[in-house]
Amino acid sequence: MKTSSSFRTQQALPAASHSPLWRIRLQAIAWFVLGSAFVLGLPILIGWGYGLLAALVLVAAVLGVASALLLRRFSRGAQARSFVANWSRTVVGWTFVLGVMVAAPVYYLMIVTDTRPATVPQVALSNGSKRVVFQGMQHIGSEHFYKAVIYDLEKALSEDYAVYYEGVQTSSPESRAFFEKLSHELVGGSDLSGTYKSIGDLCGMKFQLDFFGLLEADKAEHPTRHVIADVDAIELKTEFDRLMREDPNFAKAHANDFKPKPAANDNALTLKVLDWLKRGSEAQKMLGGVVCRGVFTLAQDSAATTPGHMQPVILDFRNRALARQIMQSTDDKIFITYGAAHLPGLVAELRKLDPKWAVGSVKWLRTIEAPEHIEGKLHALGT
Repeated sequence: MKTSSSFRTQQALPAASHSPLWRIRLQAIAWFVLGSAFVLGLPILIGWGYGLLAALVLVAAVLGVASALLLRRFSRGAQARSFVANWSRTVVGWTFVLGVMVAAPVYYLMIVTDTRPATVPQVALSNGSKRVVFQGMQHIGSEHFYKAVIYDLEKALSEDYAVYYEGVQTSSPESRAFFEKLSHELVGGSDLSGTYKSIGDLCGMKFQLDFFGLLEADKAEHPTRHVIADVDAIELKTEFDRLMREDPNFAKAHANDFKPKPAANDNALTLKVLDWLKRGSEAQKMLGGVVCRGVFTLAQDSAATTPGHMQPVILDFRNRALARQIMQSTDDKIFITYGAAHLPGLVAELRKLDPKWAVGSVKWLRTIEAPEHIEGKLHALGT
């Protein structure tokens, strides 16, 4: 009887040390999913550099110590294993988790760019006597976008349209100084063109002015057909000062605008990232472009629904000025290239001046997409 009882006890002990079958299956599924996700993210991790992968393993090793101690405290299965065995398992697990956390946002931004593309409208408006085509613009965009805009613009010129361009003017030292302060307040620097071009190069996109330079010959031949239909920066300053005096809410929101800020608030970090990517490998530049295009796509989507803090000056005031210029102009056919955010306000301002203004046709153009890499192979051409 003693032998039989001892045999039953020895059989019971191993059974108690094993996990239930359902738990083993769940753990296997979790490891498989996590491992597969990590493998999918490996091209991104390696693309950023092997140093990143090494850093993730190092962080995982540190986190693994705490995780192994917790497992030995609360898990019976872990108590049956050595500390080194538990630590090794947790290091692998944390490496997988951290790798997925780094790679997943890049894949998300890549998917967002393709599935929720940034678009701008081309809208035809008319009040019976005047016809306006408003082409929404973006300072940085894909090559296809700018080629489509230039094609439509040149077609409009051939049909005797006048072209109205966006572009705050700086006719005096005072207006130039205010515009530089305003640019610094909005984008962290006064060299807008340089900043846009640098970001465009990083994103694998183009800068607007690189394509609009193609119209210089027509501007020289027909200067009256090309109009900078925007306000002077001194007018923006006058409007800003008026709102500060007359609108308590605006004055409160902008009490600290244009005051000197610490150098750390400047665009230094962005410029450092741009400089680092310029000197990076092809893989790093490619991944930087993916991230940049995705961030721009999300930012444009957010800007379309969230008004900026300077909207009364940057949008509303300029919309009123543009609407007045359209109504007072002798041009009865006008093609406008302006930021897409101006469109709703411009239509509202035009209708205040003449309720007959109505929307005719609407066309949407995609502004952000990955650059195409088309390569062929030349066969022997002979002599």
